[in-house]
Amino acid sequence: MRSSIVLGLSLCFAFTITPAICQSSAPVGAVRAHIEGIEIPPIANAPFTAKVIVTWNEPLVGGGTSSRKYYTLVARDSQGRVRREIREFVPADSNDEPPLRTFTILDPVSDTRTVCTKASMNCATSAFYPRIPLGSADGTLSGSSGNVTRESLGQQTMNDLPVVGTRETVSNAGNNRIALTHTDVWYSPDLHMDINVVRSNPQSGEVTLQVTNLVRGEPDSSWFLVPSGYTVRGGPKP
Repeated sequence: MRSSIVLGLSLCFAFTITPAICQSSAPVGAVRAHIEGIEIPPIANAPFTAKVIVTWNEPLVGGGTSSRKYYTLVARDSQGRVRREIREFVPADSNDEPPLRTFTILDPVSDTRTVCTKASMNCATSAFYPRIPLGSADGTLSGSSGNVTRESLGQQTMNDLPVVGTRETVSNAGNNRIALTHTDVWYSPDLHMDINVVRSNPQSGEVTLQVTNLVRGEPDSSWFLVPSGYTVRGGPKP
């Protein structure tokens, strides 16, 4: 994921089903971090709006846990256009609104990606080429490969949707011990995306991404427009 490197010191903790968690040092002891969000493929005829809640329980040196959270608003229309956000962490017990950093509009119709930065009120548009999804048609993964094992967690219902679960375990040997990283993923075949992801890592702690407030149906078209006041550069406006 992309993190602002303030002092040039960057730490990344990799997970295998989804990309890495990266964090960077910030002034006066603050930590700026970004978690790789739930992937929303730009496919047609599966529209929805939702809120994704992210929590991070990070172990501290010397004991204890630092708990942080944020949320993002996401949407996909019947054409496959996707809008999502990046926000800053706030303490888990805070009632503050997580500050918006950027939002992105993916448009498979015009093949454009537009990334808008709140601080500068600027947007950059570039070419967008949707990648081909990997995995089975129902989202399940099984078997093992090297130090990676996958097992089924069965089926259940989340957000009134049937979902299938997969646990991926990665074993890394070092310092005369084996460290295990677990990633639990609950996938919705109806929406072709993950609904709940829990990543547990001995170094970085536990990260939970949960889709909530899910409303199936066509979002308002304003979700996929650049708001007034932003300057768009680099290509056609979406």
